[in-house]
Amino acid sequence: MMGVVIAAALAGSWAGEDGPRVSTWRVDGRLDYQVMRMEAAMSGMPDMADTRGALMAAEIETTATIANGERDLLDLAVQWPYATEMAGVAGRGKAMHFGNAYGVYKFGLGKPNLRVGQFVAPFGNLPYYETHTRPLQSLYPNSLGVRIDRGVSLDGFAGDYDYGVAAMGGNGARGDNNDSPVVLGRVARRYDLPGGALTAGVSALYGTDMPRFSTLVDPVMGEALAGMPLSASLDFTDKTRVALDAEYSAGPHLWRAELVGGRDSDGGVNGQFLQWNRALSDRDEFTAQAARWEQPGGHRLRVGASFGRRLDDYTLVRLTAERSLGHEPGMDHNETMIAVQLTRDVPNLFGK
Repeated sequence: MMGVVIAAALAGSWAGEDGPRVSTWRVDGRLDYQVMRMEAAMSGMPDMADTRGALMAAEIETTATIANGERDLLDLAVQWPYATEMAGVAGRGKAMHFGNAYGVYKFGLGKPNLRVGQFVAPFGNLPYYETHTRPLQSLYPNSLGVRIDRGVSLDGFAGDYDYGVAAMGGNGARGDNNDSPVVLGRVARRYDLPGGALTAGVSALYGTDMPRFSTLVDPVMGEALAGMPLSASLDFTDKTRVALDAEYSAGPHLWRAELVGGRDSDGGVNGQFLQWNRALSDRDEFTAQAARWEQPGGHRLRVGASFGRRLDDYTLVRLTAERSLGHEPGMDHNETMIAVQLTRDVPNLFGK
């Protein structure tokens, strides 16, 4: 109810006919429950197998728009994760997926927008590929170590290009850890081709003391390495990143790709991501993908596929399988994950 109270308070405080006022506001809900089978084999450790059900998300999102008599001035969005069993290494998986809370000030038609708060980093395919609702993830947990972060950004259009530049804390939705901002940005362009539409982008990032996860662990859904200090699973490093991303749509086919290169404090890094999505009907889809990451001291390969069926406009069932192969010198950690996911959107709980 907190989101409803805030939106109602805003509506009351700006209700006058003269000057800015809340023109629209709404509260949407979402439920995500998954049953997962996990099997893992690690060098020198007994094999592990576990089957469990988990409530991944019971969340609401409150959005509002403040306008004057001529145009929209400000968009507000707050994500409220009322319940989730997602944790990840040192709780950082949850921080990557929950915590959006920002305002967007609109300077006017043809001018950039100013975003302040906690929001998804404008890097690679993150601005347009919604990973929050899917078990299969892209490269960001290893390439960046964050997804939602605190900061300020400027985004908009310049001719045929759209862009976003930001200064962020670099430590996720938990505050900066060294008072030195991460600077990053992305520029992209859409091309209409005879067989479909291609959007291609280039991104860059530089930051100090950013989180880096061992290639033996799953940062989002896994746990720190048992019997070892946390530093064996998570440390901090300076990061320089450059990325190329692309999305190509042709009829029922949708391809996504991302290439990342750069350096950490102790050496070079590189990563590749490729995904193919096929709409089988207006309610069914199939997805296959591969993601590979290499950093000083290790590499990780993930290959996965999923089949989703929409039962109605608001309910989706998805079957997902993924195989992960993590390696560090003298140690391997291989995992197999099979998940059945049920999601239910609950739109327009409240609003006007």
